[in-house]
Amino acid sequence: MTFFRNILRSIYFVVVLFFETLINFLTGIDWMVISPFFLLIYYISVKSFSNHNIIPLVISGLSYDIFLSENYLGVYSILFLIVAIVSNYIQKKVQSVSYQEFLSFTFGFLIYNTINLLETDFVSFFISSLLINYLIYFFYQRTLGNRV
Repeated sequence: MTFFRNILRSIYFVVVLFFETLINFLTGIDWMVISPFFLLIYYISVKSFSNHNIIPLVISGLSYDIFLSENYLGVYSILFLIVAIVSNYIQKKVQSVSYQEFLSFTFGFLIYNTINLLETDFVSFFISSLLINYLIYFFYQRTLGNRV
């Protein structure tokens, strides 16, 4: 049963990752990126972090490296795992601060965009993308409430 759950989660993660790539390709906006896969990683790492999510993250990173990336095989798998671990760690360790969620989201999003770090307009790209994605996450959280 665990095997089928990992396969279904892997397929779901890969579909969301390719959907993110498709959205950003079709919009063609250079100064901002909408990241539903990052939102998925962040939500899973903060709300229900477990070892069951490791294999789907690795498989989605490998599929991204194989089909869409020019980097070495495994770069995005490591990146996705680090985003999940750091987001969870910051969320759990900085619970006394009122802006812990935004701090955790910011560090996770910074790690998620380390590939774009050397671009000339990274600061404006990062700030606009961070605000848009955090607003999407915030409204998603408000919509779900405490039901999940």
